[in-house]
Amino acid sequence: MFLTGIRRTHSAENNDSFFKDYTMVASEFWSLILRDLQGQINPQSYSIWFSSAEAVYFDGSSLTIKVPDETAKRHISSMYTSLLLSTAERHAGKSVSISFTVGNETAVDHREPEIKHIHRDEHAQGFTFNPKYTFDNFVVGANNQLAYAAALSISKAPAKLYNPFFLYGESGLGKTHLLQAIGNEIKKEKPYLNVIYTSSEQFISEFIASIANKTQHSFKIKYRKVDVLLIDDIQNLKDKEETQTEFFYTFEDLKNNSKQIVISSDRPPKEIANLADRLRTRFEAGLQADIKAPNIETREAILRKKATEDNIQIEDDIINYLAKRIKSNIRKLESALTNLQAVSQTFKVPITIDLAKQHLKHLFDEEVNKTITVNDIMSKVSSKYKVSVESLQSKSRHASIVQPRFVAMYLCRQLTNITMKEIGKEFGNRDHSTVINACNKIEDDLKDDESMKDIINEIISDLKS
Repeated sequence: MFLTGIRRTHSAENNDSFFKDYTMVASEFWSLILRDLQGQINPQSYSIWFSSAEAVYFDGSSLTIKVPDETAKRHISSMYTSLLLSTAERHAGKSVSISFTVGNETAVDHREPEIKHIHRDEHAQGFTFNPKYTFDNFVVGANNQLAYAAALSISKAPAKLYNPFFLYGESGLGKTHLLQAIGNEIKKEKPYLNVIYTSSEQFISEFIASIANKTQHSFKIKYRKVDVLLIDDIQNLKDKEETQTEFFYTFEDLKNNSKQIVISSDRPPKEIANLADRLRTRFEAGLQADIKAPNIETREAILRKKATEDNIQIEDDIINYLAKRIKSNIRKLESALTNLQAVSQTFKVPITIDLAKQHLKHLFDEEVNKTITVNDIMSKVSSKYKVSVESLQSKSRHASIVQPRFVAMYLCRQLTNITMKEIGKEFGNRDHSTVINACNKIEDDLKDDESMKDIINEIISDLKS
């Protein structure tokens, strides 16, 4: 598809034209990848890391990307490997390997052995294991002790202790790190085992493709002949009835054959809406461990480890400043240091608190000056929708009441620390499943309803003012 009219063989005399052609194809292919990346990466991060990157070689299966320096090479290869691979393979229509070259290095001649390629695991075919995700560089705190201990135990003895293992927590707290650490440790100590790490989105995509291409048998073999299955973001299986059925039989086959299953989600099994009961009960049958947001001591430890690993010179007061302002997401903490380093190197200035204030505002958590209560939320929502607080707590199912009630339930979930059960109790002793459905309904509306976004933002602003 991208190599039309280009001969794949060459000799010494036509070497220059050969690489010229491949460079042209690479540029066209790279532009397709960049177009997708722009919609998936923070604009500032995209500008810093990809504005100066270019593709210098592509032959249909091997892509070489030139970056300006070693820092960019290290950061892009460690942070964006999976995204680059999945995007490249989607456009190429087949497996693609990726390599990096720095500055004026000669990289287009793929006969040179020095360039280390990034490629997918022979069995995994979906995602590569990122070598930076290990147990050694995972910062353990009160928020993740059980999850860490269970993951480490599984890596030492797959399918012996906790099977299945269900890991849950909000985005950016280290779930993917632990899943990949398990995979990396097993591949190091037991390389003979077949280990797959994938996401639920990839599983869904492959399943659909297997139906379309009539390759269901190969799909089943791939996922049922593994020794360890690590699957991320299982909550995305909600509403996918056929895929849920397929995953159920995959789960059963692996479990019955004493194969290890590790699953992550942004919420516990009982809170995943529209999940088949037979899957829910099997997820709940194993060990469940949650990862909470790290406390300030753990956040500071994460920043110090990241600074040491990347050789970033930063003072303790700046570490403390960042830890106080980025509370809920480990990825944001690490991104803060990476951004500061990039700005410092680009403009030849030291890393200071003023520099952080100037360039990291987009990463800082909003300051909440007061504790927001359920009563506060009900009051603001009732005022916005011109209904009474009593009606929100009533048994009424009229549309004019149901919508603001769902909004109030959603905001209680987002802005307070009370449980689903407790939220349901506040709204007329409703079951927690009603709260789950309400939150999912509002989340779906927020994806494409701009008016709903405005309403939610306005109420939150009023509550925090």
